[in-house]
Amino acid sequence: MGKIGEQLLQLLIVTLFGLLGSVVIGVMTYGTEVFNPGTIAFSFVSYGLSGAFIFAFYHTRGLAETITAAVVTSAVQFILGSFWIPVTDALIWSFGVNLPIVLLAFLFERKLAPLRAFRFLVVAVTYGFTFVILTLVVERLGGTSLLPPDLFRQNFTDGLLIGLGLGLGVEAGEAIGHSLPHAAGGRWPTHRPD
Repeated sequence: MGKIGEQLLQLLIVTLFGLLGSVVIGVMTYGTEVFNPGTIAFSFVSYGLSGAFIFAFYHTRGLAETITAAVVTSAVQFILGSFWIPVTDALIWSFGVNLPIVLLAFLFERKLAPLRAFRFLVVAVTYGFTFVILTLVVERLGGTSLLPPDLFRQNFTDGLLIGLGLGLGVEAGEAIGHSLPHAAGGRWPTHRPD
């Protein structure tokens, strides 16, 4: 298999496992409601997929190309999300969740490498805080009345759980992606271009 084929396979594996991790946690939390795009629970699918794709892209292609991939992913998610939620909210949430993932992916791969066993916790907490901050931004820009603290707690919990599933899934996908060529007797490159 050529280098491009190997990168595509790794991209697919890491994305699939990241999405799967987020969806499994979502199903355990909300049941099959996670597959209904008109509900908040769909965030486990939507942000699980976009986050996993961005992590996978960084893992296989490096920082420069991941920034472009994150912007394109955010734009697609914004367009699709605007069918179910107000346009301003879709814009804030799609770009507000996805663009910070580029920095998180960099930290995940480079700076947190020595803490491999705990990287998924950093992803979980970061997603939790991001969801709280974006809830506050939407509330301020939307001019809505004061939101109850329960909403912020619920959004923190949802973000934390999405990040937890995503982080665990990405870890599993990277481990499986790197073990496949060794099982087949080949060796995939482990260095990403930056």
